[in-house]
Parts: sequence; C-alpha cells; structure tokens
Amino acid sequence: MDQDKDGPGRPFGIGGSDVAAALGLSPYRTPMQLWHELLSRDVAGPVRGAAALHLRFGQHAEPFLAEEYERCTGLRTRAHAETLRHPRHGFMFGHVDRLVYASGAKNTDRALGAGAESEQPTAVLECKTASAFSRQGWGTAGTDQVPTQYLLQCVWYMALTGCPSAELAVLIGNNDFRIYSVARDLQLEAAVIERVERFWNDHVIAKTPPKALRPEDASIAWPQEQAGASVQASEEIAGAVELYRHHNALASEAEGECERLKAQIMSFMGSAERLTVGGHAVATWRSASPALRLDARLLSREHPQLAAAYSKRSPGARRFLLKEPR
Repeated sequence: MDQDKDGPGRPFGIGGSDVAAALGLSPYRTPMQLWHELLSRDVAGPVRGAAALHLRFGQHAEPFLAEEYERCTGLRTRAHAETLRHPRHGFMFGHVDRLVYASGAKNTDRALGAGAESEQPTAVLECKTASAFSRQGWGTAGTDQVPTQYLLQCVWYMALTGCPSAELAVLIGNNDFRIYSVARDLQLEAAVIERVERFWNDHVIAKTPPKALRPEDASIAWPQEQAGASVQASEEIAGAVELYRHHNALASEAEGECERLKAQIMSFMGSAERLTVGGHAVATWRSASPALRLDARLLSREHPQLAAAYSKRSPGARRFLLKEPR
C-alpha cells in the first residue's frame, strides 16, 4: 500500500490506497479526511499502536505471501521499489508490492524502467492479510470478488503499469490462503480516473473541502467557530434538526435498555469469567491488563517546573450541542 511504504518523501498525488477514499468508498477514510491529509501533507505522519503493529505485520508477511503465490502458480515475482507515475495524469502514482513475470515478453513500458532486455511483467501482485472476521468480504478464490478498496487499488496499478491483470495473494485469519485475479477493464479504469481527477482538481488543487459525510468531517473543515456568529436555518436544515432530535431520543432509549440488559447479564455472571449457551461462550467479563498512567495533578504539585516544561496548550475542540426546543 502506498501509505505504508512512503516515508517523508511521499509524492504529492493520489496513490493506490487513496483511490477508494477519494471516491467515498473506503471503510477507513472519508474524502474529507483524504483532502485534509493531502493539503496538510500529513500523510507521512507516524503510525503508532495497534495500527502500526498491523502495518509491520503486513510488511513482514509480504515476502511469505509472494513465495506462496509463486509456489501455487509457478510464476516468478519481483519487488518494484520505485514510484510509478502515470505518463499523462501527473496526480497518479503508486507503489506496487510485486510484479509478476513469466519467461518471454520483453519490457517496452518506460513506466517500469528502460531496458530492452528486461522482461515485461504479466501482472501486478498485491499481498494482503485479513482478519477472519472480514472473510465475508472476500468471494470465491480465483475470481475478482474482492473488497472494493482493493479492487480500486488494482485498477489504479494496472493503469500505472499497463499490466493486463492484477493478482491478490491474501491470507485470511492466518490459515486461509487465497489468490484472486482482476482483469484490466479499460472502461472501468477510465471512469475511476475521471472521478478521481475531478476530486483532485475540484478539491485538492482548488483547496475546497468536499462534502462532509461524518461529524468529524465537519470538524476538519471548520475547526474553530466565529465568536458571536449565527446562521438562520433553511427549511431543510430545520427538518434535519427535528429528525436528529427524534433519532437521538430513540438512541438514548435504546442505550438505556442496553445498559439494563447488560447489568442483568453481568449480575448473573457474578465472578465467572465466561457465559455460555449450549456449551459455547457468548460473553466474557475479564479484567483488562494493568495500565501505567501519569498522574498529572501529582506531578504539577510536586514538580511544577518540570510539569510546565512538558505541558502544551492545545485549542479546544468544537462541541455540537442540541438545544431544547422553545
């Protein structure tokens, strides 16, 4: 994936792992989040915690998955570290995991590097690891039934390399290895490039935020309020306020019922660690691992100068509050 492999020198453009977000089809990022990352050039910021562990695991698993692909297909793969750029669309770039080679054709595609005697790749290979819980998002092995974000990534990489197909070697749940194949579809490719180019020109180049899809998107576009300013609601927005009030009340009622049922179940479990139905565990109630937390109040009291030296004031986030109707 482009974000995983890029360091501080990440190209300014749309990479393969950005395409789904640009089109509003990513389960992880909205168009607004991608827009903000591109304009703030924050895409190369450090990834920490569980996300960083997942990325490191994916990088370590990549050679193994490529070897499994070679073993299953009899084909050869080769890493391609250089950034790929589209010859006509300057905003398009990508970093592929591997290129697939079969003895025969020579490389005449300048995007992949000059060299009359080098072989022409027959496909792009992307290596993926997936949780067992995401199994339903993958279709029958050997088909092109893959999650949308990966399909779009393949479309992007085929456009960059000119390869007639893209292969995905995926390990699901650490014990289910599958290979998927996506054939190049020039009509789909043109439609994807056109829509992403529209996002690039209308929002990134124009520095105009896209439509907010989530509350956090609105916070990205308007992080600070204008003191004392007010705006008169349109008929549509007035209706949205009342609809939000209605659904908020339903959610509060449902949350209260969930809390009551949860307390009932926990009281039944008592000191038991697991709750079973028919011999199968349906719930657990376990202690979390001990956490080490900094006592900021104690530090400020006993070492005020040290606390002040390591304190940083950050602007408060805007809070959306619904007022009671008159």
